[in-house]
Amino acid sequence: MTRYQALYRKYRPQRFDEVIGQDHVIGTLTREVTDEKVAHAYLFAGPRGTGKTTTARLLAKSLNCTNRTTGAEPCNECASCAGITEGTSLDVIELDAASHNKVEDVREIRVNVGTVAAAEGARRIYILDEAHMLSRAAGNALLKTLEEPPEHVVFVLATTEPYKLLDTIRSRSQRFDFHPVSSETLIGYLAEISKREGFTADHAGLSMIATHARGSVRDSMSLLEQVAALGDGTVSSEGVTRALGLADDEAFTGLVAAIADQDAPAALGLVAQLASRGADLRRFVADALGFFRGIFLAQYAPNLEEITDEPPEILDEWRRMAKVVPSSDVLRAIDLFSEALLHLRQGREERLMLELAVIRLTRPETTVDAEALAVRMDRLERDVKVGAPRYQPPAASPTKETGDGGQEKRDSPKEATGHRRRATGEIQDEMTDSRQPTADSGEPEQVEVEEPTASDSVPTTDYRLPTTDGGPGEAGSTVTLADFSAAWPVVVSRIRSDFGARRHAFVKVAEPRSVEGSVAVLTMPSHQHFHLEQLNADEQLRGALEAITAEILGCTVTLQFRSDDDQVPAEMETGDELPLRAPEKDDLAEGEDPEDPADMVADLLGGKIVEE
Repeated sequence: MTRYQALYRKYRPQRFDEVIGQDHVIGTLTREVTDEKVAHAYLFAGPRGTGKTTTARLLAKSLNCTNRTTGAEPCNECASCAGITEGTSLDVIELDAASHNKVEDVREIRVNVGTVAAAEGARRIYILDEAHMLSRAAGNALLKTLEEPPEHVVFVLATTEPYKLLDTIRSRSQRFDFHPVSSETLIGYLAEISKREGFTADHAGLSMIATHARGSVRDSMSLLEQVAALGDGTVSSEGVTRALGLADDEAFTGLVAAIADQDAPAALGLVAQLASRGADLRRFVADALGFFRGIFLAQYAPNLEEITDEPPEILDEWRRMAKVVPSSDVLRAIDLFSEALLHLRQGREERLMLELAVIRLTRPETTVDAEALAVRMDRLERDVKVGAPRYQPPAASPTKETGDGGQEKRDSPKEATGHRRRATGEIQDEMTDSRQPTADSGEPEQVEVEEPTASDSVPTTDYRLPTTDGGPGEAGSTVTLADFSAAWPVVVSRIRSDFGARRHAFVKVAEPRSVEGSVAVLTMPSHQHFHLEQLNADEQLRGALEAITAEILGCTVTLQFRSDDDQVPAEMETGDELPLRAPEKDDLAEGEDPEDPADMVADLLGGKIVEE
C-alpha cells in the first residue's frame, strides 16, 4: 500500500526545467554545470517555498549523474539520481543549521570533508539549510573549510535571512537570490496540478490561493490541498474563504465605505459580522492592511501593473476604491491597522483591537493626535469645496404678467429684496464658516475653517442672486447688514481661489460691522495695522471685492475698511442695530464693587454670619 504524499512533495521538481519562477537562477546554474565552471560554495537566499533546497538537490543530481550528456539536466534513472531523490545518497549530506549550529558540529563537518566520495569520480555536496542559525563561533570555524574545500566538495547554504550570516561567509560564496513567484505563474501552475489531481478549480479560487501564498509555491500547494479536501475536490473562492477563515471582498468594500462616510455603527457591525462567522480577525487586519496599501498605490501610481504582482481584477478593485476614500484616510488606515497588528502579535484581544482601529478611523475626533486633526481639517476643506451653496432662483422669478403696454412685469423692489434675503439666509445656513450671532451676547461668532491651499483647484462658483431691475451692478437695491454678513464668507473664499493665499490673509480677518445705504463698513483688529494699510492701498483687490460682492448681492456695494477702535455711528439709515460689543476694560473698572460672596450665600440660605 502506497503511503499518501503531500502535493508539494509529490510534485517536487526533479529537473531544472520543472522549477518555476526562478529562471535567472536556473539559467546561471545550468550554464555553469555545462561549462564545468561550478563554484566551490553557493548561497541560496530567498523567501520560504521558492525552491532553494530543491535547486540544491538538482545541482547535486546534475553534478553526480552518470548518464548526463551535453546538457545539465539529470537523467533521474541512474543509481546516483535515484539515491538523491530518495534521500539515501552518501554523497549528498543535508544538515539543518538550527540543530547543527555549534562548533562541535562544524568540527565534524571539517573531518568528514576530507573523505572521498562514495562513487568513483563523484562529488560530495553539503546542503546546509537555515544557514543563518549558525552561531558566530560555528560560522568562524567554517570559514577556512568554506573558502578552500577539497576539489570534490561543494557547499550549498540555504537561508531565508541572509543578512544574519557573517560577512566573511557571504563573501566566500556565490550568491543567488530566489524571488517570490508571480501570481500569474502560480495560478497557471496550480491549474495544472489541479488538472492532474482531478480537482474542479475555478480561476477565482486559484487567484485567492495565489494571493495568500505570497509567492510561495509550497504554501500555495498546501492551501490547494486543504481547500480541495474541504470542498470534496472542488476549489472555489467560497471554499478558500471557509478553509482559511478569510473575509470576502464585500467586507473590505464595506469597510472602505464606512470610513469614507464616517459611519461608525456600520464599521462595528462589520466587525461583529466577521466574528459571528468565525473569521480570523488577525488575518483580516493583515489583509485590510494589504488592501489599503493597494488603494494607496492606486492613488499615487498610475502604473499599478508594473509595480505590483496582483491579478487584474484586484487592481481594478483598488482603482475603484481609490476614488471613494480620501488619501488622508488611506494613510491613517495603514498606520492604525499596522499598530493593531502589532498589538495582536503581542497577544492582545483580537476583536477589541479591531474595533478600536475602526472607531478611530470612522471617528477621528475620538483621538487627539496630529494625524486625526489633519484628517478632520481635510474633510472640512472638502466640505467647503464641494458643498459650497449655489443659489438657484425660482422658476417664476420675474413674474411674466403682461401689463397694458404689452411688456413683461417684473417683481417690485420690495419683492426682489425678499427673494434676496431668503437666498442669503440659505447661504448663511449652509456655509460652515459663516458668522452666527450667539444667543447670550449677540457677538458674531467666527467659525474659522482652514482654506484650501493655493495649489488646490477650487472652482469658482456663481452665487448670483435675483436683482431688482437688471444685472448685478444695479445701484438701486437696498442691502441689509444681515445680507452682507451672510454673503461675506463666500466673498472671502472667492478671493482665496482667485488671488491666492497672501491677499486672502488680509481679507479673512475683516468683519462686517455696518451698512449705510450702499456703503458697507468692515473692521479690522486694532493690532493688525499692516493688514488695514494693505487693504486700503490695494486698489485691484478692493475692486475685486466690490465686484464679487455686487455679483452675489445683486447690487453695487462700496466697501470701507476701518480699525475696530474707530468710532462708528450707532445706527444706520437702513435701521440695522449694531451688534453688541463687550464692555471696555475702563468701563468695567468704573462699575460698582461686586457683592461680597459671603453675603450672597447668607442671603440665599437665610442665615447670618457669626464672627468668632
